[in-house]
Amino acid sequence: MVKRTLLTVFLMLSVPTTWAMDTAPEVGRAPENVYQGELVRYPGPWAFMLPGSHIILVSDEELEKLSDPDAKLNLSLGRQERIESLREICERAQEAGHRTLVLAFDHFFSQYRPGQGDRPRRLMPDMDEYIARIAAIGRFAEQHGMGLELSLLSPLEIGPAYAKATGETGRWMHYRKGVRDPQSGTYSVQLWRHLRWVNNKGPVSLMDGGVRVFAFREKAIRGTPYRVVNPDEIVEITDTAQVERYEGLTVTPGDFAAERIRIYGTGRADIGPLNRVLVVQQYVTPEMDYFSANALPYLTGLIDRYADAGVKLNGLYSDEMHIQQDWNYFSHHDHGEFAMRYVSDGFAKAFAARYGEEYRDFAKYLVYFVHGQEDFSYQLDAKADIMHVWGETPEDIQNTALFRSRYYRFLQTGVVDLFVRAKHHAEKRMGHRLYTRAHATWAESPTIDKWETGRENEYRSKYEYTSNFIWSNTVQQAASACYDYFAWGDYLTGTGNDHAECGWLDRNYLGLALACSTGILNEIPYSYGAHWGMPNEMAARRAALASVYGAAGSSLHGIVQDMQHRDTDVLMLYPIDLVSVDERFGSWMTQYAYANYVTQDKLLERAEAKDGAIWMANRTFQTLVATFEPFPDKALLRFMRTLIDSGGRVIWSGPPPLVDRDGEPVLHEWENLFGVDYEPVWTIGEYAPGRVIQFEGVLSGVEPQTILTHLLVDRIYPVTPRDATAPAARVGHRVVGTVRRYEGGGTACFLGYRPRDDQSQSLGYETRNWFEILSALGAYPGTGKSAARNDNTDYVSRTSDYMVCRFPNGAVSVAPHLRTVVEDWEGGFARDEEKDREYLTRVPPPSDEIALNDFAVNGHVVNYRGRSAMTFLVNANNELIGFAGNRTDRITIDGKETVFADRPLGEIAWAPVPGDRQVENGAVLQIRVNGSGRITIPLEKAPKSAHLYTEGQKPGSRGQEIPCTITGNTVVFEADGSIGGRWLYLTEEGRN
Repeated sequence: MVKRTLLTVFLMLSVPTTWAMDTAPEVGRAPENVYQGELVRYPGPWAFMLPGSHIILVSDEELEKLSDPDAKLNLSLGRQERIESLREICERAQEAGHRTLVLAFDHFFSQYRPGQGDRPRRLMPDMDEYIARIAAIGRFAEQHGMGLELSLLSPLEIGPAYAKATGETGRWMHYRKGVRDPQSGTYSVQLWRHLRWVNNKGPVSLMDGGVRVFAFREKAIRGTPYRVVNPDEIVEITDTAQVERYEGLTVTPGDFAAERIRIYGTGRADIGPLNRVLVVQQYVTPEMDYFSANALPYLTGLIDRYADAGVKLNGLYSDEMHIQQDWNYFSHHDHGEFAMRYVSDGFAKAFAARYGEEYRDFAKYLVYFVHGQEDFSYQLDAKADIMHVWGETPEDIQNTALFRSRYYRFLQTGVVDLFVRAKHHAEKRMGHRLYTRAHATWAESPTIDKWETGRENEYRSKYEYTSNFIWSNTVQQAASACYDYFAWGDYLTGTGNDHAECGWLDRNYLGLALACSTGILNEIPYSYGAHWGMPNEMAARRAALASVYGAAGSSLHGIVQDMQHRDTDVLMLYPIDLVSVDERFGSWMTQYAYANYVTQDKLLERAEAKDGAIWMANRTFQTLVATFEPFPDKALLRFMRTLIDSGGRVIWSGPPPLVDRDGEPVLHEWENLFGVDYEPVWTIGEYAPGRVIQFEGVLSGVEPQTILTHLLVDRIYPVTPRDATAPAARVGHRVVGTVRRYEGGGTACFLGYRPRDDQSQSLGYETRNWFEILSALGAYPGTGKSAARNDNTDYVSRTSDYMVCRFPNGAVSVAPHLRTVVEDWEGGFARDEEKDREYLTRVPPPSDEIALNDFAVNGHVVNYRGRSAMTFLVNANNELIGFAGNRTDRITIDGKETVFADRPLGEIAWAPVPGDRQVENGAVLQIRVNGSGRITIPLEKAPKSAHLYTEGQKPGSRGQEIPCTITGNTVVFEADGSIGGRWLYLTEEGRN
């Protein structure tokens, strides 16, 4: 079953229009619109606290009905019907002060109400009738004080009208390898020809774009999975091709449809001993040629049509911003491979202009994407992961992988750049910034990767590469221009992710770490790490972790954390090119959450190395880690050298690079940096399954690690240390780990293997190699304020029962770990409560109790009792000035107890209102209380007078005044059920 983001949880993503302009915009950009209530403002990430209204459509008929504001529709997003009219939605939204109405199509929710079925949509956003209907809806919404957030700049929804206007379409190429008789020229190849795809914008029909056939020969490189194919010897023989349909062989898993065909032919024996063929089935798809000169004018013209029709946009609904593709994960492969690539005429032309005219006819180069299509072989390699390269040396093998990397990056960058430019045009027409908060892809690695687990719940195994690992979905995402979350961050405001979906719980917290990683780089630096598909009790515990990471969890914690993400000392390079070296693998090497991630591209674009640290996005990191980086830009090696020379740490794991991003030799420069010599091998590393890595020297305290498999990710890379470099790890007599100390205090460490780290204990035991190595190298320094205890938040998290994070403003958050709960539930979006109860009876949820006793963390010693999650903030005088917690009434920090309630409350939170949120005569403290009792909240400075108000019907408005008194440096008031779940605002006059 396909999946979607947790819409009902993250409709905070919709941001209301605001009527007051903020500070001056960047050059050429429209200004941010900031909503301002009577008591507080909502700039930047604070806007995500504002509520919005939504209408999600699943059919053309629903849009037509919506044109009548009094027509009743079922707009359910779950098992319970939700019958409403546009008028009812708008009137309720107006009363609540909502400023944005989200209106979008999402095929996912047709599982809960009748949708399009297998019928392609008649009404798309670039059609005149659609625009007219939206304009009418927009006018009605505007009467109720709302603008629209539309799924307008979506690659999935712009196609048929584009084709009609320009004569251009998308084009995909589906490849299949076969055998050819060189004497007669006879060949016969079968494949599944696709007829229909479906995604979250509905089903789409594909048109047959014809077949092409190429003949070639190959030469095996002994002892490797590689076959050499000389591109100059590939000959097109399309004139011999015929196609036969197997009319009785059609597959329809879900809404996807394909038919079996045979491409066959004979002749052209004059071309020599070419005993292989590559068949390319072409598809014409109802989408744009994103690389055409017509693409941007079409999109800007589309924006103009909406603007000219009077549509007021507050945001662009941007969930799943990939190009046309099918939602199915593993039910539309050919011989186990996702065997399609987008190659429009515009793409081929642009790629050739960048990388060489030989690529103008791109189809024959698809042979270098073929993976494991050897079903005709008479040897065991019929089931092997055979790949094709254009030369016999290790450098040739790497250069072929670099070609694939260039394809994916060029496609991704081109699509993102197009939509960024269109978005900026839309902002110019609307006069303000448009929010585009969501995630780019419909699937993730490892969530949707494939393991063979028999009858056991597959989600239990999605934490480690083992021998039953089958295939990653990343290659499909890469081919669909959505595998690089960091690139899409240029378009999305607050790039989120749905890693913990479908029932996978993300017990290594990779999704939360990625949310923090993309978030700090975004225009609005606040991302989410969503979750769905698990019992509510488990979802609540995962939500507590999201709050602790500052990954768009509870706003109660967000106000104390200043709506920012957590800090960490380690920065890891996201392994974006793993899929290019071997498409079987995905976009992770080890799911390690005690670090931030960044791609090489974004590091070089956004970061500076100085003073022993990486300075990026107003954060600093003292350690840089490469997890799998086969094609470093020479600028990356210079960056690493600068970091080391200034006293920082660099750790390189995985393969030493042979060529750089330009295809030039780079090994010698890399060897000089790490002080080792490496002899390349054809297999990209050496096989060592079952071998044990032993550590020595500076890493002597690290526990031995067993190598699990022979797979690419588990290869080892033995080196010879030079005089100034010390061995640090061995497999037998071979050195696979080294440490080199530089005079300036910097460290260069090479790890010629994959450090495993799995806190989830998915194999029945815990592994922590990354953590132990980073700790041994000093990557997690304590504050020095807790005697012999290391109080670094990442160190404490990995060595205690609690996940602990620190924030730039000094806040500290704590929640119980959720590491070892075994996924054994059904993963549906709408929950079956009876089945969930059965699971929870059999496997009770872990306790959410927090019991801290002299708990040393981030320079403080804490004593505390509560539930779920807790965040505290103290000032320079060690005074508690912000707090969020559940089932609690007090906290002791560094021996100073603060009692803030006369009995434990369900929840309580307060924090100062930061300067950029304050308005004249507005709030200086924001509070929330659920429960009854006498509340005593400390203040930094005592005011002469104060007033406490509940929030009115509209965000940030002044509601009922609550009696309060100022006693010393505290504000005291009585809480009861009438204020439960409502924000309270304290205004002050005349501070002492």
